[in-house]
Amino acid sequence: MYAHFFSIWLIVVITLFLAGCNAKKYYTPGKIDGQIVLHQSFGSPIESSNRYGATLKNGTILTQSGFLPPNKTITKDVRFLNESGGYYIFAKGCESVQLIKTSVLDERVFENGVCTIKEQNTACTDEEIEIPTNFCAITASLKNNLLALIGRDNSMYIFDLSKNRLEPKFSQKGSSVIAVNELIAAPLFLESIVVFPTLDGRLLVVSTKKFETERNIIVSTDKFFNNIIYLEGDDLRIFAATPKKLISILSGQEFSYNTQIKDVLFHKGYLYVLTLDGKIAQLDQTLREINTQKFAYASLEGMAFADNMLFTLEKNGGFFIAVDLANFNYKVYQAQDTFGKIPPNKNIFYSKNMLYYDAYYFDCTGLK
Repeated sequence: MYAHFFSIWLIVVITLFLAGCNAKKYYTPGKIDGQIVLHQSFGSPIESSNRYGATLKNGTILTQSGFLPPNKTITKDVRFLNESGGYYIFAKGCESVQLIKTSVLDERVFENGVCTIKEQNTACTDEEIEIPTNFCAITASLKNNLLALIGRDNSMYIFDLSKNRLEPKFSQKGSSVIAVNELIAAPLFLESIVVFPTLDGRLLVVSTKKFETERNIIVSTDKFFNNIIYLEGDDLRIFAATPKKLISILSGQEFSYNTQIKDVLFHKGYLYVLTLDGKIAQLDQTLREINTQKFAYASLEGMAFADNMLFTLEKNGGFFIAVDLANFNYKVYQAQDTFGKIPPNKNIFYSKNMLYYDAYYFDCTGLK
């Protein structure tokens, strides 16, 4: 009798599971305005990525500035963290953080007119710097001689590279976290402070003169996946987001926008938000909705901007969506490779006007 009851229970569980699978819905565009053939391939698919770069399966590193040329200085045991302050920053396991001057790894910086900006790091003239650590660094930023690091254990550090590089000028550990979103923001340097985006939903504001905590701003208090996924700003404004909440701080006033957030980007005076339920929202700096478009059941990933258009990718169906920022009208394109439809749900990375998907890349300039 017990065996009979167990069999019935098992059938019920399997039926409910299959029903749940069949009930899953996907985005279906009402109209497809054209096709995009992703014939530009970089040969090896994206294996992992963060907000500032991606690593291909063959070990090649892709940054906001493009692909890093092969270089023996970059070993396979390093993880790319950020490009900041004239340096590429890597974590070598949990033992050290390695900084390599931009022009050492990529001589193209001398050709594209940005080298003079990137190399204005007068306090850090070394071509390569290594900082021993007893934590696993997951993100970092550099300004002049100060290196700000965040560890996997929600610890925060500031090192002065012009002085003793073994002991941090500032260190603090936040509360333990169990799970984080892969879009982990890097520390933000302003005039006399550094803003740490913690893994438990806070902004820790630290003086770069006294190396003391000046303010602790709570963005969200969720237990899981509550890290700061976006942080941008200057001395007049700060924008920060967790997967559940976006805040704006303007001249001491705080504004908030609550939704299931997939990604956030600030572009030409507006904030653009991708939500988990397929919405693209344009917000002003007080987080008031200016324009929105909803794509039911869409899984939107990445944002690139070109020709006053926003481009994003719907991963399940392989659709490129182009939104006109003048009126928020949109067009949908079916993406395919030279052999047919692109594979769904692969890794993506984006920068400025470029979208990188799996082993393909697409320059959005000229597509309308």
